Amino acid sequence: MARLVISDIHADIDSLNAIIEIIEDPSFTARYGDVTGIINLGDAVGRGFHPIEVIERLLELSDEKEVLSVIGNHDEAFLSNQELSGSDIASIAAHSELHEDQRCMRFLKSLPQHSIDHDDRILAVHGGPIDPSTISDGASDGRLYSHAWQRISDAGNDFLDDTAGYHYTPKHAFTHVEASYGRGFLILCGHEHYEACYSTICGQIRDILKDMIRRTEGFSGRSVRVRSIMRQEDVSYIVRVGIAGPDGFAESVEFGTAVSHFGLLWEHKSVDWVGLFSFEM
Repeated sequence: MARLVISDIHADIDSLNAIIEIIEDPSFTARYGDVTGIINLGDAVGRGFHPIEVIERLLELSDEKEVLSVIGNHDEAFLSNQELSGSDIASIAAHSELHEDQRCMRFLKSLPQHSIDHDDRILAVHGGPIDPSTISDGASDGRLYSHAWQRISDAGNDFLDDTAGYHYTPKHAFTHVEASYGRGFLILCGHEHYEACYSTICGQIRDILKDMIRRTEGFSGRSVRVRSIMRQEDVSYIVRVGIAGPDGFAESVEFGTAVSHFGLLWEHKSVDWVGLFSFEM
């Protein structure tokens, strides 16, 4: 058995369907096992052009698999009628229709900020795992500190960006999670659209993305790039899976790549593995 991890679908139904086709390919299931669960890390909507179809697909998948979803910053902004940069006229029109779909709106309104699986020691968030009350200092705009708006800092320190939210170091995240829940947690996140992987052993933080095992495999007629790592007991990890739905970013200079990403958690010979997968649409 395996669990699919997706984030930042961004109303891109073609990419979501392509991911499902890959994980249902017989050669994929022969190698990784049947995918019986899905962890959706948020931003199901925003930027793309088929928000209703994406939500309906997630609801349809929940009839046959265990689907766990958390809220993303774009989902949150949509519900509060807050405009975020980047959506074109076609995307705005598609999302205006979403407001009238009660079933889809119930789905979005039901999404929690985070989810914790104590048995398998997995913490699922869109952006970051830090309790907002420990970093907000009573700020008037608490939204920017929420789990949906936090993101990994590349600057080597924590800081608040008034438009992009709270940036945290992997060290801060690991320290907070281990103090709150204990060691050995796998922190799954999205938000930023690129893959990342960090570990901590005895207080030593390592960026281990380049150390992951790399290979290329063929599934459902696509060339799929795979990075994988064996999950070690009592070692904590942060894994950012990357963007699943790039369609709404096709005209962007920064994100103008038609590459879809997803993660996978699976067991092989009594060993737990974590994988990062990507393919061109």
